[in-house]
Amino acid sequence: MESRAELRRRTGVITMMAGARGRRDEPDPGHFERFCHVAVPDLLTEVCHVSTELAARIGDDILVRAESYAMLDDKSRDVLIAPFAEDIARYEPADSSLMLKGAVAVVVRSSLLEEAHAHGPVEAGGIQGITTLAAAPLSHFLAARRRNPVTVEHNLFADLADAWPRAWACLGAVAEAYGAGGGRWPYRFPAAQVPELPAAEVEAPAADTRDGVVILNGIDPRFDQEIVQRMREAAVPGDAVWLTASLSRISRHLGKLLQAVEYLLAHEVPILTANYLLRPREVWVRRGELATVDHEDPLAAWRASRGLSGVHRAVAAEAVKRMEAKEKATKGRTPHRPGDGKDLPRTRRSAGQGYEELGRSFSAVRFSSRLYAISPGSIPH
Repeated sequence: MESRAELRRRTGVITMMAGARGRRDEPDPGHFERFCHVAVPDLLTEVCHVSTELAARIGDDILVRAESYAMLDDKSRDVLIAPFAEDIARYEPADSSLMLKGAVAVVVRSSLLEEAHAHGPVEAGGIQGITTLAAAPLSHFLAARRRNPVTVEHNLFADLADAWPRAWACLGAVAEAYGAGGGRWPYRFPAAQVPELPAAEVEAPAADTRDGVVILNGIDPRFDQEIVQRMREAAVPGDAVWLTASLSRISRHLGKLLQAVEYLLAHEVPILTANYLLRPREVWVRRGELATVDHEDPLAAWRASRGLSGVHRAVAAEAVKRMEAKEKATKGRTPHRPGDGKDLPRTRRSAGQGYEELGRSFSAVRFSSRLYAISPGSIPH
């Protein structure tokens, strides 16, 4: 088990070194390469007790992801950040821009680092230490690649837009809505072939174990029987709504995440997260500060109606009503109501400390398949 004090100490020392270099010199991509090949393996092996082989693989994977991410244009980066925007508000350094925090989420948090987190021994403190440490050198790396682009033979993210056009367009609209301050944002719903239901490659546990929850590595590209069955049921014509605390709870593997969103949107199934309502041809994003995602109580954000309006507010209210009724019927007690949303934690949107230029939208500014698909009677349109 890692020592949080040791992680904080090492993180602080290397971050200060990075900041000093950045003030004196041009952005240096070698700094991030050293982070991947030296700092990450050192922290993982000496502090978190990860095997030398896995620690090296994690560092290599982070660098490969960074090179692929650096090749993308700003709009494409915005799409990849959108699924994680609800989760990264509290990423450190606190004064980093949303764009940089999002890059850390895509490049570092969703890398093979998840292997060492899902299966041990890296715990939440280790994740936080490494993602914090990554911010400064990653900022320099992206800035350096912007000035002097480098082409990679295989871009990990290059084919996602063509493979899942509905999901790509939808998440692009989320980014634009966020940049405009939230609310409703229409988008062109691409004409594309209706995707087939994903194959269930992982068996679900018996119903009496873990309440039917399937625990998978957050970057596992496979679908389990439980989520596939829920997707099948949701796609039946009716008024189903897919509920999830945040899109990252579907998966941190971007291909798998986009595939799931593509399937649901193609079958006219709205997706409700703590702050988003995704529908074919329009998205809604909570106005003002985003509600903090509470994975232990997903209903908490939907009860906090501040910043929700129109259809978004009505769908969230109906979802809370139906899920509370389900909870009450299941547990035989009155469900807990944590607050009324008047004191939502703030989500920072301040400018970062790196070289990145600011604009509008995101460029400006453990996984469980415990997801819910409900049919709450008449959903507002």
